[in-house]
Amino acid sequence: MNNIDHVLQTPQIDANSRQEPTKEKRSTHSEQWTVKRYLAYGVGHVLNDMCASTWFSYLLVFLREVVHLSPVDSAIVMFSGQIADGVATPLVGIISDHTEGLPSFGLEKRKFCIALGAICVLLCFFFVFATCAPCWFYTQPSRLVLVTYYSVTASLFNCGWAAVQVSHMAMAPELSEDNNVRCILSSTRYAFTILSNVLVFGVFYLLLHAEHPYNVPNASKFTHLAYVSLCVGGICILFFLIGTTERTAGDNISDPSDQNSDDLSSQHEFDTNTTQPMLALEQLCVKPGTSLRCGYRETSIHQKSIKMKWSDWFYLPMFYEVGLAYMCTRLVVNMTQVYIPLYLIVTLHMDATSIALVPLLVYLSGFLATITIRPLNQKLGRAGSFNVGSTLIVIALTLSYFLGPASAKWIYLVSVILGIGNSVLMVCSVCLEGDLVGTNVESGAFVYGAMSFTDKVSNGIAILLIQNKREETEYFPHKDSDLLRKVFCILPSLAAILGAAAVIHMKYWNKPSSGKKQASDQVLESEEQNLRLKREKSRAYGSL
Repeated sequence: MNNIDHVLQTPQIDANSRQEPTKEKRSTHSEQWTVKRYLAYGVGHVLNDMCASTWFSYLLVFLREVVHLSPVDSAIVMFSGQIADGVATPLVGIISDHTEGLPSFGLEKRKFCIALGAICVLLCFFFVFATCAPCWFYTQPSRLVLVTYYSVTASLFNCGWAAVQVSHMAMAPELSEDNNVRCILSSTRYAFTILSNVLVFGVFYLLLHAEHPYNVPNASKFTHLAYVSLCVGGICILFFLIGTTERTAGDNISDPSDQNSDDLSSQHEFDTNTTQPMLALEQLCVKPGTSLRCGYRETSIHQKSIKMKWSDWFYLPMFYEVGLAYMCTRLVVNMTQVYIPLYLIVTLHMDATSIALVPLLVYLSGFLATITIRPLNQKLGRAGSFNVGSTLIVIALTLSYFLGPASAKWIYLVSVILGIGNSVLMVCSVCLEGDLVGTNVESGAFVYGAMSFTDKVSNGIAILLIQNKREETEYFPHKDSDLLRKVFCILPSLAAILGAAAVIHMKYWNKPSSGKKQASDQVLESEEQNLRLKREKSRAYGSL
């Protein structure tokens, strides 16, 4: 019997004999989680969040109004950053999974990558919004010099940003095997994401009101905003690095069956309308009693899972489904964030303070909505909650489509609905990623990196195409206004609907009834054989 056959064997474990030790282990572990530890993890992404808030909301405005680049040149800068981020993200994931870091300095693999990424973010963000390096050497740098400078800086910034994002997200499944703890970690992280955005927009609103010339987004205001973001984000990164203890490989989960054993021993079929995460990877297709296609599971789930290499994920259909849902979520959030300032100024003819106040309301309402996400998840499950968020977004953007200069004040109410929908979608999509990784944390960073790859590339291409079209309409106010209305309202709505369809597909596609169990077992056997063949082939020709 080869090693894979040995791993796939189902151990005969009596549920009653193992239930009490599991409870005792879970209880002991949960007592170790203090408010300070949750906060330390949660603030680890604040630097990224504050920089990203400024980046997505104001980069196009900054490049157009301050640097005086054309719409297409501005899009090239953002596109360069997005593509660099998309390419770097899965690579960073692989590196984060395999590097040893600097344990002697208290920087294990995840914290090591986060520290390096944070340094890159701090430097590059400063050289975009706080100073212009070519201006040190040229009184008036040429268009080519400026586009090259900002494109390279944007690319390096996004590479550092990706290192922080992927490694920070990959830490959550490793810090605890308790799904409730993981969910709290995700919620805490997102709460600080909301607060970070609120701080950025609040500070920018004050700068527009307090600094001369009033209501004009000039270079000085962006510089001061950059200083605030870098100082607050830098302090939070230090608190995270000091207050978060990373678990080593020996500390990680050795027996995934310890996770929620009471629920697993009493349930025989997967259902997304539960408070449990959608699927841990070991529940999918790599062991007897489980079907990859339909999510069927039996009591034989109480066994050790196969360790996943990064290449193994490409054979799991759910990997693509979760990726589609996450990509659509990020399209909704990022496209509304990027184009809401232009929609407010060009389409609704509002004053400059609105580009700080409206996004501020979006994130304040999103922060308040995080309080309701857990009970909503308990009542409706992952799929139901995701669909609620998608519905709210479609309603908000449909109302926005019919607004004009005379009715522009209604955007404040619409922004509250949009913020709630964005918040629900973001938390659900991040939890879906955590559910997919499950206990297979040995390649978890690659999963998060691959998901982010689709996010960055799709956003970059969308912005480049839109800005290219705006090059034609910029000097025709009516056409430009109509284009921005469609971009802000229709594109994110379609993405929200597609994301909801992907989640519904995960829940209902080929879910087996008792009469289909034999077919499910045949699917399982085929999936197991495929996985074995892939691994043997990998051994024969060298690992990718």
